[in-house]
Amino acid sequence: MNKPVEPTLATSFALRANGRDVALSVPPAKRLTDVLRDDLGLTGTKVGCAAGDCGACTVLLDGEQVCACLVPVGQCEGAAITTVEGLGEASRLSDLQRSFLAHGAAQCGICTPGMLMAAADTLRRHPRPTEQQVADGLGGVLCRCTGYRKIVEAVLAAAGEPTANVAEPATGAAVGSRLARLDVAEKLDGRARYGADEALADALWLRVIRSPYPAARFEFGDLDAFVARHGLADVLTAADIPFNRFAIFPDLRDQPALAEGRVRFRGEAVLVLVGARERLEAIEEAEVPVRWQPQHAVLTPEEALAPGAPVLHERWPDNVLCRGRVVRGDVEAALARAAVRVEARMTTSYVEHAYIEPEAGYAAWSRADGVERVTVFACTQTPYMDRDELASMFRLDPRQVRIVPSAVGGGFGGKLDISIQPLLVAAARKFGRPARIVYTRPESMVSTTKRHPAQMRAVLAADADG
Repeated sequence: MNKPVEPTLATSFALRANGRDVALSVPPAKRLTDVLRDDLGLTGTKVGCAAGDCGACTVLLDGEQVCACLVPVGQCEGAAITTVEGLGEASRLSDLQRSFLAHGAAQCGICTPGMLMAAADTLRRHPRPTEQQVADGLGGVLCRCTGYRKIVEAVLAAAGEPTANVAEPATGAAVGSRLARLDVAEKLDGRARYGADEALADALWLRVIRSPYPAARFEFGDLDAFVARHGLADVLTAADIPFNRFAIFPDLRDQPALAEGRVRFRGEAVLVLVGARERLEAIEEAEVPVRWQPQHAVLTPEEALAPGAPVLHERWPDNVLCRGRVVRGDVEAALARAAVRVEARMTTSYVEHAYIEPEAGYAAWSRADGVERVTVFACTQTPYMDRDELASMFRLDPRQVRIVPSAVGGGFGGKLDISIQPLLVAAARKFGRPARIVYTRPESMVSTTKRHPAQMRAVLAADADG
């Protein structure tokens, strides 16, 4: 965890949030984001990094934009805080929000609240801004979906005449007409519920312990003593998942949700701590009783194919997942006759999807009509695949698994794969209580699937006529 432990000594504060006077008794070093979201229920303010890098948590502090994750609430005594929930009036969107709607400036929506607050500050300082002034004013808020053009256009338009609502086209005139997206209004006023925005009140928190090595054997020490010393509910290990294997394709299930004595990549999950959030955050990772035996890491295709290479998965003893070959005609003869021949070898790198929203959600088991069911609320791009994989892992009928997709704050394919889902289900199953988790930004980047690197060789040939 990269979040600092907050002092437990609470102090009384008075501030004004969205025009309402608020009295708080919280530690003065508590982040303004946590006060807004956890204490005041203003979850329209999002947390993407908790480090001031992404700007998703941008709010107005006495009219000026700030990253709320960097502001201790002790600095807000007597201040006026405006969040995205305070931009409109009652059920009516503000002119700025309607301009975002009309210009298609909100897509996944996770950056939209911060973008709106930065735009409001920009328009306060520059009532008739230039495009450069808008770009500068929004520069502290990152967006991974839009390419920024529609956002800039929306802010410029909001500085002119008020934007009319997008009208529903007449019958027979829909093709080529501009339509308002059905899910955008709630992304503009803070009502949209992302993975970290919702959980049951009595949910246990989870914290994942991960491998610091790309290849290692490991074993646990005295987990019972560790749990008792830190006042935790307990821990989860691979033994808590009946069939500890998943994949995107059912016939290739080989990835454990929690490693079983061996890790194959840096960041692989080996253990889950379960308990109260503040207790989990106070634990230093060095205290967790895991004994590591680092091993030689296989990091390239050449190493994996070399004689005597360590076998990564026992199911494929030659380290080759699949082979394929498509040939039409005498390729070698055609290449030999060619007047021109070009050969290229290409290498690509890992690509991090870098969506703004880290993985988050909760799970809860229930029993009705004599049948056990589990509900998972999480950010996912593939709810049906999640359902089938969880049913396989926990030996359930798929009808016993209910996936409720949250709004997804960016994915780009990175949220196709399972991440938090089996850990949540295992914890809720073991403890008979709801369980929730919110990944940190570094945890999301180190543990989730990337666009894989590749090494490719291609030969192109042509005769004298091209």
